[in-house]
Amino acid sequence: MNINWEQQTVVLTGAYGGLGRELAAQIYQKGGKLILLGRNQQRLRELQDSLGAGVDIFVGDVSDSENNQQLLHMLQTEASPQRMLINNAAINPTGFLQSHKADEIKQVLDINLLAPILLSQQLLPWLKQAQSAQIINIGSSFGAIGYPGFSSYCASKFGLRGFTQALGRELSDSVVRTQYLAPRAMATGINSEAVDHLNHQLKNAVDAPAEVAQQILKAIEKKQAEKFFGWPEKLFIKINALLPNVVSKAIRKDQSTIKSLLNNEVKP
Repeated sequence: MNINWEQQTVVLTGAYGGLGRELAAQIYQKGGKLILLGRNQQRLRELQDSLGAGVDIFVGDVSDSENNQQLLHMLQTEASPQRMLINNAAINPTGFLQSHKADEIKQVLDINLLAPILLSQQLLPWLKQAQSAQIINIGSSFGAIGYPGFSSYCASKFGLRGFTQALGRELSDSVVRTQYLAPRAMATGINSEAVDHLNHQLKNAVDAPAEVAQQILKAIEKKQAEKFFGWPEKLFIKINALLPNVVSKAIRKDQSTIKSLLNNEVKP
């Protein structure tokens, strides 16, 4: 079934971040009914007010099972024939592994990986009641290329990619389809000042959230199971899958720059 945005109810996590705001605005312009998720009520309210009628908000932590049960109860009144969950919320604290405390690493995995898994699981009954439904997991090019200074983030996005593929195969005989859609670097608040400097020094392309949101919605409409955005990142991903040592050598040339900006180790 083709997507008719006017018949679509979309649950969007990470709604008030840079990419989240753009996804919300563009889905709203297409006529979709939005339910925006986040932990900051004021920021959700501000986004809701900026969009208009047909937008609901839900405040809470998407890694909390009890919280998600309340969301599921709220969704029982949403009877749209087409339904969608977009797992967009993510954090990206950069730095070499030894610079992070254990609870910081756990938080990355909780928000970027565990929360999408749990929320997908708990919303499946609601999604399966639709005529057609999709689970969209927003990944990253670092979900296919391990990059120094982003070890926990890469682990979470590699995991999200595997989860998306496995769940899609589990649901192949249902109305629910899964998609893993992976942008490259974006100009959003998720980036630290060090990451911005790194991208500038290495001349890495950085996309505007509005442009990425547009690409994501096109991929959603085409129901592409997996798509990576950006060139030459797409090429590096293919090379990394076949010849990872080639990519390792290319990254090693930038190791001194990466270390100077990202490697702030915690001293014992």
